[in-house]
Amino acid sequence: MNIPMLPPNERVVDTVRETLREAILEGRLAPGQKLSVPELARQMGVSRSPVREAILQLVGEGLAVERTRRGVVVANLSARDLGEIYEVREVLEALAVRLAAQRARPEQLRAMRDVLERQRQAVESRDPQLYSQTNQQFHALISQSSGNPRLHRILALLFGEMQLAFRTLSNNPAHTMRGHQEHRRIVEALAARDPGAAEAAMRRHLASTRLEIDRLSQARR
Repeated sequence: MNIPMLPPNERVVDTVRETLREAILEGRLAPGQKLSVPELARQMGVSRSPVREAILQLVGEGLAVERTRRGVVVANLSARDLGEIYEVREVLEALAVRLAAQRARPEQLRAMRDVLERQRQAVESRDPQLYSQTNQQFHALISQSSGNPRLHRILALLFGEMQLAFRTLSNNPAHTMRGHQEHRRIVEALAARDPGAAEAAMRRHLASTRLEIDRLSQARR
């Protein structure tokens, strides 16, 4: 593990959680790897209590799981897990994008376009980390723009789990180019204030991503 020591004067539990979350989503903490409280506390230069609490929060987010005799390990999503997540996403993100088409403020649409510009740069430079970041930011902006905080919180939990599977796709130039184009079509529908077109574009995007994840999962068997 390569976890940096934390800076002083930070809210310790929050900072530990975000540091570990970032390490998991970037792959520095691999699926199945044990999250050792003493070792992580030593590396980050903090006491064990905030590390223990942060790990429990990651379990709540679905990024880590408790295993008998092993303690807590980084989650490793199965094909069944991914199928369940996408069944929920297809319903909730379709709702979120319909609401966003009606409720998104001009500054939120501008923020989406700004994210897509950085995503275009990620596609052209083949930067998987930047693409993954902008993908999460884009979908988070849509759920925020729905104007429904509860819907946004539920989707935020799913996005965390999806990032575990999405790392592999971010290394695929064909997928990132297609994903970026699909994101642009979603924003065009939102800007046109067309809920039906926005929902259709989102459903096509989620369906194509799910097919790609299924294909990669089958290839690993």
